[in-house]
Amino acid sequence: MQAPIELPYRMGLTGLLQRELALNDTRIRTMVRITVCTAIVVAIAMVFQIPLPAYVAYLVFLVSHEDAASTLVSSVGGLVAVTVAVAASLLFYVFDASEPALRIPLLAFSTLAGTYLARTSPLGPIVFLAGFVLVLSQTLLDDVPTTEFVTHSVLWLWVVVALPVGVTVLANLLAGESPVALARKRAAQLMDAVASYIENPYSANPSQLRDELLSLSQLKNKAFLWNKQIKTFAQEDNRLIAILLEVLQIARHLPTSVSLDARRSLAATLRQSRNHFLKRRGLTVDTQNGEFGLVSADTDPAQAALRGTLKQLLEEASGNAPAPASHQSTPHPKRPLAEAALTNRLHARFAFKVMCAVLASYATYTLLDWPGIRTAVTTCFFVSLTTVGESVHKLTLRLSGAAIGGLLAGLCIAFVLPSLTDIGQLCLLVAAVSAFCAWISTSSETIAYAGMQIAFAFFLGVLQGYSPANDLTALRDRLVGIVIGNIWITIFFTTLWPVSSLGEARDKWASILKQLGELLIAKDEATVTSMKEEVCKKASEAAALNARGLFERRLLSPGNQSEHPTPEAHRVERLASAVFVVVRLKESTALLSSDDAVDELASQRLVALSKGAEIDAPGGHLDSNPSTLLYQARRHLDEEIDHASRTI
Repeated sequence: MQAPIELPYRMGLTGLLQRELALNDTRIRTMVRITVCTAIVVAIAMVFQIPLPAYVAYLVFLVSHEDAASTLVSSVGGLVAVTVAVAASLLFYVFDASEPALRIPLLAFSTLAGTYLARTSPLGPIVFLAGFVLVLSQTLLDDVPTTEFVTHSVLWLWVVVALPVGVTVLANLLAGESPVALARKRAAQLMDAVASYIENPYSANPSQLRDELLSLSQLKNKAFLWNKQIKTFAQEDNRLIAILLEVLQIARHLPTSVSLDARRSLAATLRQSRNHFLKRRGLTVDTQNGEFGLVSADTDPAQAALRGTLKQLLEEASGNAPAPASHQSTPHPKRPLAEAALTNRLHARFAFKVMCAVLASYATYTLLDWPGIRTAVTTCFFVSLTTVGESVHKLTLRLSGAAIGGLLAGLCIAFVLPSLTDIGQLCLLVAAVSAFCAWISTSSETIAYAGMQIAFAFFLGVLQGYSPANDLTALRDRLVGIVIGNIWITIFFTTLWPVSSLGEARDKWASILKQLGELLIAKDEATVTSMKEEVCKKASEAAALNARGLFERRLLSPGNQSEHPTPEAHRVERLASAVFVVVRLKESTALLSSDDAVDELASQRLVALSKGAEIDAPGGHLDSNPSTLLYQARRHLDEEIDHASRTI
């Protein structure tokens, strides 16, 4: 079997920015809503002199999403979290307002409980935000004249949050993107993109397409909540996404021996499925994509498996697929107490590290009597992530975003603000910078947080009060606080139970290998489908962790900079495709009695490879017909396992 075509992935900052900053109609509308809402809330805050105008503007960025359902959920959740945090803060003031010795234990408890429950509770984001606001409000007691003043300030926090939440929700209800329409439009676009990738492997990056398919699955769930009537398509949509993931996994390793005519035929089948998908949901269909003549026979196992998968996709999209076999699904057994304790221990360790960093940052600016660097505490909350690589990646975005936003604010303070004469001109300035920040913040997680930080630093510098700002010390203090918070996060996350991104990625790859072994011998159709989808999800998560590992190698393994640390990524992807091909061909082939033993041996080898154990020699296919595509697929799988055993 000839090697598949590999897409040359453009690296470097230029290639990254081209991918991340590409505009589309949905993104432009999101940017416009963020820009307009930010200008409106700034105007209201200035007219009515609402405290913390910088936070009022920044909260628009925090709660805004591309669809109305996500915006509504995040807005309501944020308002509930702040309400709970304000009430808890007032309760805590009863105990620690006159007893500073109690403040540190209460800060420690709030941080520990908030970060732990944020990772273990279904209401994670709400609990996290409530814990953050609670901790931040407790630190205000150190530099206020009276408790009455701090109580007044904390009560204003609810208004500070309610104003941008209300304006943003209203804007999204009036002009927001419906998650139903967005999900259907994105599904059609992705089906066309996958078809183009099959036809021309250089047209897209398959890993990016897979990430978009997985995010489509989450958007689809929000669409079901937004419109209950479309739940009639719920099961069908789930199967369509699972089949598309399988199509993409097989297509990314189609060998070069597959002719262009065969590729066009496969792509035409997928585009025909797209048309049926749109037609059955009452949407307009692009009839320009005509059908291509069918290829007489499939001469490659991957090509045959892909054609069979696309046939199933066409049946599902046209509504002609047979009803799924009804079976009693066995409930998932509860995890043993030992496994649950281990998981909770990892969450507890993470919460403990965040708590130590928060207390260290609090002690730093308190002992230095420098309240302007209170952003050190905020940095500890928002930069800390599970692995060192993820945390360093986020602190890099935070530092670079704060530096760019601070520079913009400084230039505006020096050259623009002295020329402004009314609120309207200020709102135009805020809108212009907000549009730039929204452009960055609506990208993927790779650089989106930098856009948020540019906006926050700019708002802190320009919106210092209700008159033109002329003080640059706030920008200086903010940057110093970010640096201090990052230093403490780095110290505690690299010395106390450090978790490597690359190590987590390798655990994911090992789990994928084990699941591939189980998939090879699975019999139940529903189990096979769910396992394929789970393999694709884990592969996407492992790829993201592997990318974050670039940020931690100098910290955890400074002596191995020249080595390529992740040979597993490529091999596991090829093994997944090979297993998917074998499983798909088994469904359309008359199996012999020896086939189960052959697949059992390959399954054992995959499981052994996942554990890093010695792999037995392949058994061969003595009882199989060497001329069949299934035999060729199994032989290719054995070759991939041999290559992986020498590489991983």
